[in-house]
Amino acid sequence: MDPLFVLNQHLHLCTQVYELLLEENTWLKTEKSVPTQDLLDKKQILLPQLETSLLDLKKLKPELFSPFDNSKKLVGESHSKLLKIFYLDRENEELLVKITQPTDRQNFQRFTTPPDQIQQIHKRLPEENEE
Repeated sequence: MDPLFVLNQHLHLCTQVYELLLEENTWLKTEKSVPTQDLLDKKQILLPQLETSLLDLKKLKPELFSPFDNSKKLVGESHSKLLKIFYLDRENEELLVKITQPTDRQNFQRFTTPPDQIQQIHKRLPEENEE
């Protein structure tokens, strides 16, 4: 198994996953709805390929790598792409959660009462020592 081939294949696959997640991210931000089935099907196709690629990476032995090739660069690029994928996937997940919540929950703001009104409420309450 040629390490450069495996690394190049993995990097290419990571790039495909990243582009797909970017497409999903754009969809979620512009359409503000759940992605189409087509997009979900593409993700389903890439997932087993990514798992296979990760298994191939695990099979590589350090002695197979040449100190004179660009394998270190490919590993670094793959690592960088994976970090971008994790970040974008988390953002997409947060957008999906927000989109699927009821409208009143999406617009909920925790602190809508002004501070003066809160102070007035506290003044009206009896103190604990006055029993």
